[in-house]
Amino acid sequence: MSDYDAIVVGAGNAGSAAAITMASKGLSVLLVDRSDPPGTKNLSGGVLWGNDLAKILPKWQSEAPLERFIQDKKIGFLTEKSSIIIDFKTKVFEENKVGHTVLRSKFDPWLAKKAKEAGATVIPGITVESLVKKDGKIIGVEESGDAVTSNVVILAEGINPRLAIEAGLRPPLQDWEVSVGVKEIIKLSPQKIEDRFNLSSTSGLASEYILGNLGELNAGAFFYTNKDSISLGIVAPMERLRENGVTHTYDIIEQFKEHPSIAPLIDGGTVAEYGAHMIPEGGLEMVPQLFGDGYMIVGDSAGFGFSNGLVLQGMNYAFLSGIFAGEAAVEAKSRNDFSSSSLSTYKRKLDNSYVLKDLRTFKDLRKVTNNKSMYTTYPKMLESILLEMLWERGQPKKKVREILGSCAADLNVGKLKTATDFYYMYRRM
Repeated sequence: MSDYDAIVVGAGNAGSAAAITMASKGLSVLLVDRSDPPGTKNLSGGVLWGNDLAKILPKWQSEAPLERFIQDKKIGFLTEKSSIIIDFKTKVFEENKVGHTVLRSKFDPWLAKKAKEAGATVIPGITVESLVKKDGKIIGVEESGDAVTSNVVILAEGINPRLAIEAGLRPPLQDWEVSVGVKEIIKLSPQKIEDRFNLSSTSGLASEYILGNLGELNAGAFFYTNKDSISLGIVAPMERLRENGVTHTYDIIEQFKEHPSIAPLIDGGTVAEYGAHMIPEGGLEMVPQLFGDGYMIVGDSAGFGFSNGLVLQGMNYAFLSGIFAGEAAVEAKSRNDFSSSSLSTYKRKLDNSYVLKDLRTFKDLRKVTNNKSMYTTYPKMLESILLEMLWERGQPKKKVREILGSCAADLNVGKLKTATDFYYMYRRM
C-alpha cells in the first residue's frame, strides 16, 4: 500500500493548485518543496492574469497577498533615444480585475498554506533526489535514501525539471526553448508610485517592451508596479546570449534601467532584491509527454508559457494545469487506476482549455519573436517615421509613402523583406 495517494514536487503555482484540488476532495497528499517557506525560490515577472484560481479558491482575490490590480497596460519599443508606446488604460480592467501584480515571495507561501488548510501535508526544505520506479511505473520519490511512495507523482519542478529529465520522462532543455529573465525589486513609496504613474491606492500598471537598442540579442523587458516597489527586468533568449558570448544579462538590465524613458520612473528608488530565472519560450514544440504510468507534469516543467515579445503569461497556465492534474488524480482514485491510460484525462482537459489551444494557435510565433529585424530594424524605422512626421524643422512636409520609402532606404531595408516580415507577423500573431 502506498504512503500517499499523491506526491506533488514543487510548491509553486502549479504544484500548490494541484495539492489543493486533490486534498479538498479527500485524497492524502504530500506537497514538498526545496525552499523554506515553500515556493520562495520561485521568481516571475510579477503579473498574475485571469481568474483560474477561483475554481479551487473562490475568495482568493480578497484573501491573497496581491499588490495592485492592472488598470494600465503599456506595450512598446525602445531605441537608444526614444520610446514608442501604446498605452491602454481602461475601466474594464478595474471592473473585472483581470490581472494583479504579485510578489512570489509572499504569494507562494500563502498558496502553500491554503494547500495545508485543504488537508495536504506540506513539508518545505526538502530536495527530492530522484523518482522511484517499479516495473516502469513512477511510484514515489526518494530523498537521503528514504523512499516515500504514492499512487501518482505530480511534477511541478519549475522550468528546470531535473527529476523528469533524469528519469527519462522528458528530454533535456535546449537553448532555443528558454530565455533568461533577470529581475530587480526597486523600493519606492506608495505615494511616489501613485503620483508618478497616475494610479489609485490599489491600481497599477504593467509594461512590456521590445528592446531595439541592444542589437541582435532579441531582448525584451518588463516594468510592473507593486504596492511599495517596482518589479523591473529583462528577458533574453538563451540561444542569442550563447551566440553573442560577450553580453551579460546584468549589462542588459543596467542599459534598460538607464534608458532615458525608464530612468526617471525609478528615480529615488532603492534596489531591494535581484534574481534570475529561466523562462519557457519554446511553445508547443517544447511540451513533453505530459503523463504516464504514475505521473503527470505541470506548469513550467511542462513548458506552459506564452510570450510574443509584448505579452508575458505563465502563472495562469500553471494554475490551470495544476488544477487539471489534480482533477485527473481524483478521477483516477475513484477508478483505483493510476495507469497512463487513466491519467490521460489530464491531457484531454488541457486540450479543451485555453492552455494548449493558445500554444497551438501560436505554434509558429517563435518565427516572429526570433526575427532579428523585430529588435533592430523595425524599432528604428518606427522612430524615423515618427520623427519625420512630428519633428518640425522648418522643412517641407512629406507624404507618408515618401517617409516610408526614405526610412527604408536609410536603414537599407528592402520593400520585399519588409512586406514579407509583416505578412508573417500578421499570419502568426
